[in-house]
Amino acid sequence: MFTTKTEDAEYNRLPEGDDSDSAETGTSQTNKRLHRLEQSLRASSVIHAAVLLVEVALCALLVSGFIALHQAKRALRQETSLDGLSLLASYNTSAKFQNGSHHMADTLDANEYWRDLLGSGGVISLDTEWARSQGLRPSAQSPTDSSQSIYQVDVFHALHCLNSIRQNLMSKTPPPWDETHMLHCLDYVRSQLLCHPDLTLVTTDDLEEFVLDEVHTCRDYGAVVEWVHRHRWVEFPEWLRTKSEMNGGHEAIHNHTMV
Repeated sequence: MFTTKTEDAEYNRLPEGDDSDSAETGTSQTNKRLHRLEQSLRASSVIHAAVLLVEVALCALLVSGFIALHQAKRALRQETSLDGLSLLASYNTSAKFQNGSHHMADTLDANEYWRDLLGSGGVISLDTEWARSQGLRPSAQSPTDSSQSIYQVDVFHALHCLNSIRQNLMSKTPPPWDETHMLHCLDYVRSQLLCHPDLTLVTTDDLEEFVLDEVHTCRDYGAVVEWVHRHRWVEFPEWLRTKSEMNGGHEAIHNHTMV
């Protein structure tokens, strides 16, 4: 029997269940996947953050643009306020009310007072383009100047109504105004008082009567009259006379302009 002798060889037995190459390869691949996922998430977060910043910036620009446009419009209106019309709205004067019942009497002096107070009836002629730029509603075109539109400053309508009531109450002859007109005038004065309520706090000494000598904050009516005079429709009285003649000598029943 022949015996074959081979060189001794050393074998290192791997621990049971251990496969270093396979484990290292799997771990490396897992780490790569995690790294790629982490990079992808970071990139996605950066993109979302950038989009959010862009949206915020656009919103800020839109808001800034709106504010700038609003301020520009206000500035434009102030610059084109037609001889300080915007200033007339300010409550910049003060006055004490007087017991002036003589203004309501049926006398020549009282009638003259009301004629002066009403003047031209507050009917004014304004440049149509300027009126449009101020956001005013379109009004009738002037029959004497196609570039002008006719308006009325509303306080003169209220004063006309108050004077009509005065004449109705004090007249010794049947008044020329009908009941419908008088009811309209009463309601119009009521509406004016509710629209411009006077918030002056009036004192009392006996809890029964409240005094008239408190100082009230007012708009400057004199300045209003001056402004109306500068922009009055000069041809209005003549236009009224012509219209009256065409109507057989009768003025319009609801003419809210003249005394």
